[in-house]
Amino acid sequence: MQNSKLIELLKVLDAAELKRLLSFLKSPFYNANPHIVKLYLILRTYFPDFASPKLDKQHVFKKLFPKRVYDHQKLLNLMSDFTTLVKRYLSVLQLEKEEQLQDRLLLKAFAERPDSYNVFVKQIQKTDSNLDKLPYRNKDFHQQKFWLSQLYFNHPGTDKFELSKAQYDASMQQLDRWFLLEKLLLSCEIKAREKPLSEKYDIWLLQEIREGVSHFSAGDPIATAYLEMLQLLEEEEPSAYYNLKALLMNHLPQFTRLQQQNILQSLINFTIREGNRGDVNFLKENLDLYKFGLAEQLFFEYGILNDMTYISIVNIALRTKDLAWCLEFINTNEKFLEPRARKDAKTLATALWLYAEQKPDATIELLHKVDFLNVYYQIQARVLLIKVYFEAFQKNDAYFELVHAQSEAFERYLRRNKKVSKAQGEALLNFALSVKRLAKLKTGIAFEEQSKRTFIQELHELKPLYNKSWLLRQID
Repeated sequence: MQNSKLIELLKVLDAAELKRLLSFLKSPFYNANPHIVKLYLILRTYFPDFASPKLDKQHVFKKLFPKRVYDHQKLLNLMSDFTTLVKRYLSVLQLEKEEQLQDRLLLKAFAERPDSYNVFVKQIQKTDSNLDKLPYRNKDFHQQKFWLSQLYFNHPGTDKFELSKAQYDASMQQLDRWFLLEKLLLSCEIKAREKPLSEKYDIWLLQEIREGVSHFSAGDPIATAYLEMLQLLEEEEPSAYYNLKALLMNHLPQFTRLQQQNILQSLINFTIREGNRGDVNFLKENLDLYKFGLAEQLFFEYGILNDMTYISIVNIALRTKDLAWCLEFINTNEKFLEPRARKDAKTLATALWLYAEQKPDATIELLHKVDFLNVYYQIQARVLLIKVYFEAFQKNDAYFELVHAQSEAFERYLRRNKKVSKAQGEALLNFALSVKRLAKLKTGIAFEEQSKRTFIQELHELKPLYNKSWLLRQID
């Protein structure tokens, strides 16, 4: 049973949702089969892993029907019906969160009943008034406004000759704004793909859309923010970055949470690019943005902090030498990581911090204690070990063989591992080869200035190359 669709769905539920499912199954409105309730009571004892050998079809059937011979088809039918109910239950849970969708469905229910026109109109007015009270005017707002107007205009009970020009103008305006914002947002997503994926898109009507946004009410922060995001992606100018940042900080409540996250990520991506190009001011900007996102809970989804974000924050805090804050962040936010990633993420973060604190022995000892499950963590740990051993070799030639062995092992790992992307694998492989070559050069009788200049030139020409700045620092 472990691989059944039913178990797959039950694993999706958290403990509170699984408990509440019982009330749903006991409701005669949704379920009239008592055997499904009994099956639920049997299966919930195996939550959350559902990995027990007792979770066997024949064993479960015997518990359900102790006096009957095993009937495979009967159990399959019961499981299928239960699966359908769990899907319906998930839909009901989701509907509870979607207040606007509830309003739309209620309006459609009234609209389809010919004797409920007066109730329908009152509900239209109430829904419209609730929309106007929202703090933001995003694409969903304009879509909902347009949909309301069309539902009202097209109802058989509405006298179209009584509708005014202003009502039709307002409906058209909502449609235009909805389209413009949808198109702008998608254009930003497409532009973000162009450079890293070497893709080029021809976005129809983009210039007209830029001009169309000017018809929005003055100072509309959402449309302006999307334009600045587009400008930032296309031109990569600091002025667009600072304009977008000011919009986010000054109009935060007027953006939805998703918009806040999109804008913040766009700003973070820009500061990473500029920091990697050598502008140290943008490294500090990057950390400040992360601190802002943490304070506003923009990196947390259902109370979970993504482990990749966790490691990214650690790395940038260390690059900006904010070691004390970094250690506090590591320890404070460990509990918000997903359980499956918590141990690896905390270990890698602590190892990175120990390395920054110039504690190589403690770094090595910690990394050797853990077998990282995630490929990303495996790569980071191997790179960190190579760096630690190479820096030890700089002080003591006895570490040469260890540097060479670690680099060789990393090369073999990269060539075997199919989960590493081609571009990333090439950059990492070039890093390992460069470390080996630099170590060999440094074991020579003299590492002359000419040899240094030649090697530096080779590093600048070698693309892609991981950790180039660290390699350049090791030459002297």
